[in-house]
Amino acid sequence: INEELQTVNAELNARVEELSRANSDIANLLESTQIATVFLDRNLTVKNFTPAAKDVFRLVESDTGRPITHVRARFQADTVQEDAERVMRTLATIERQIESTDNGQRYVMRMMPYRTVDNVIAGVVITFVDVTRMSAAEARIDELTRDLRERISNLETLLDVVPVGILILREGGQPDEVQVNRYGAQLLGDGTRGDATGPRRLSRAVRLFQGDRELGADEHPLHLAIRTGQPVANFEGQLLRGDGERRDVMMTSTPLFEEGGKVRGAIAAIVDISERKSAEARQQVLLYELQHRVKNIIATISALAGRTLRSDISPAEFVQAFQGRLRGMARTHELLSRSNWAGAPIGELVASTLRSLVSFEPGAFSAHGPEVVLTPNAAATLGMVIYELATNATKYGALSQPSGRLDVTWQLVGPMQGGRVELVWTESGGREVPRDITPGFGLNFITRSIEYEMQGKAERETAPGGLRWTIEFPAAQNVQRP
Repeated sequence: INEELQTVNAELNARVEELSRANSDIANLLESTQIATVFLDRNLTVKNFTPAAKDVFRLVESDTGRPITHVRARFQADTVQEDAERVMRTLATIERQIESTDNGQRYVMRMMPYRTVDNVIAGVVITFVDVTRMSAAEARIDELTRDLRERISNLETLLDVVPVGILILREGGQPDEVQVNRYGAQLLGDGTRGDATGPRRLSRAVRLFQGDRELGADEHPLHLAIRTGQPVANFEGQLLRGDGERRDVMMTSTPLFEEGGKVRGAIAAIVDISERKSAEARQQVLLYELQHRVKNIIATISALAGRTLRSDISPAEFVQAFQGRLRGMARTHELLSRSNWAGAPIGELVASTLRSLVSFEPGAFSAHGPEVVLTPNAAATLGMVIYELATNATKYGALSQPSGRLDVTWQLVGPMQGGRVELVWTESGGREVPRDITPGFGLNFITRSIEYEMQGKAERETAPGGLRWTIEFPAAQNVQRP
């Protein structure tokens, strides 16, 4: 019997040592995990707890055996008893988030049944996992997500409102996988935009030309930037729109890189420069036209000076006559410059010339006729002719007398292509003009200018108290088409 007792004692000692080691392992495990844990029996009294549980409940060692409802919690514990009873009744796990009323720490409280080795429900286990940092990280992630979403929305809105086409292509993307903003879609003539915001995939590939040659897909600035990893600046070419129209454009493309330096795509800005190109062409035409007109003006002034000098006049009279004709030319050119040398109406030519020479009494002057706009060359010639007519009228004709009257009328006879313009200059109420007056520089200038410059004719005839000039010239090369 003693031998058997010794054997049993030895076995019991071994079991006690194993149990001690297991308890030590469990204690160290609970200590190392820093998880607040409370063990309750079936009567919901405290059987055991870990040191970390003191951060959640106001527990002391003597609280073992007390009901959990008698222990003050550091959080809103109104539902702890109810939840524990439900766990024992349903054998289900309850999990919820709580917040400490002392320091704001956040925990995930989990309640589950306490099962013995024999799978008998002997109470409830309550664990509290500190998720303060995780909750703060989740809140920060939510904040950053909202901020990122707002930034993306702002960027998409910005891409849609900028008056520049933006094209985006990822590395390895096909030519028909280009993303484009609203202005770019309008510029490309792509009809898939609708009311969508942000970049949208094009329905067709971008087609670029240089002259008559269409660029290959690998020659496009977007693909060049992806392939070479280098920016492509100020590429100029022609863009073929979806409706078949060509537009002059300028593109600048730059690659997009990942953190490791690998190219992940490219972005390009495309600007419509058709108006700029047209303006440059117009500017060049105007420059050539200006050079041509300057030469013509110099030739005209030289001819005027030569013809005026050949007249039998004194130097003072020459200066007066020559400066008057230069002022007449200047007024005509000023009138033309207002319309960017597009032409000048006959009515404005007549009115501007006469106002600079004569101050009319009410009812002493009339000018009427349809809206006829002369070409720049014809306007310059007719302006000088009107100046000579007005000068002669103020010196020798009806306008030299207080009772003199001037009537100027014009009309367009026949169609534009084969018709003619007829202008009648009538002076009355002045001196009688002799029929056999010797033509001077002014008269010769009028007839020759109309004949040689405008391919027309000018006829003079006497009238009671004055004279009448009838000037005709073809409309085809002298009148601007509507």
